[in-house]
Amino acid sequence: MFLLDISALLPIFLTICFIALFAALGLWFKQRRDTRKKADAEQMARSLGLAFSEKDFFGLAPQLKAFEMFRHSRRRWGRNAQVTNVLRGKVGDTEVFQFDYSYVISTGKSARRISQTIFFANDKQWSLPDFHLRPEQWWHKVLAKLGIDHDINFPENPDFSQRFHLTSPLEELARTKFSPELQKFLLGGPRIHVEGSNYYLIAYHPRKVFRGEEARAFFERCCQLTESLKGENKQDLLDLVELKDIEKETPIMLPEAEKREL
Repeated sequence: MFLLDISALLPIFLTICFIALFAALGLWFKQRRDTRKKADAEQMARSLGLAFSEKDFFGLAPQLKAFEMFRHSRRRWGRNAQVTNVLRGKVGDTEVFQFDYSYVISTGKSARRISQTIFFANDKQWSLPDFHLRPEQWWHKVLAKLGIDHDINFPENPDFSQRFHLTSPLEELARTKFSPELQKFLLGGPRIHVEGSNYYLIAYHPRKVFRGEEARAFFERCCQLTESLKGENKQDLLDLVELKDIEKETPIMLPEAEKREL
């Protein structure tokens, strides 16, 4: 009788073991991926003379909560927003960051984490209108024909108008910021999302995490974009971008709890 009971429970026991093994493997792969992400970010920081922080000691997420990208984490189905692997430096007088931003989308029955690399520039000399530039998709054209959507077009540059969807509540001011030179610069590279507001600028590719050479290329191009929006003449990046080691100028202040852990 006892042997029969064990044989009946064996499938349940094997199922539990399989689930536990699957969960352990998933955790191992996640830890391995996170370790590789951190190592890649640290290597990039060293090669460019940037400061590196694994955690968000700068309060970046609260600073950027007005941007559309960061609104996802505040909706009822978005939670557990995280900013990790923060790189910090300067382009001239402009403070720049690059970091990984992720949040969990929960539908009640399932949940998944969305991640992307974000570039952030902060320049108190700027006066940017609120705007969102993104690659134009077919549905933008359909909504425009239906009168539901409207974007800012440039009749003198139909190529830019066809490839990008630009929106802003301050259309005329946005037009002045997107000069012919800036339009040409944006047409010459990968199409990414760019958002601006006052003295903040962010750039990203939705749900795309950059690593290695991709991350460096993305950072360098965004630095060029930063200079372009400042209205300065574009030069070779090595002559244009002055990246400083912020750790020497402004030490990262760790909370007391973090100090004790160290």
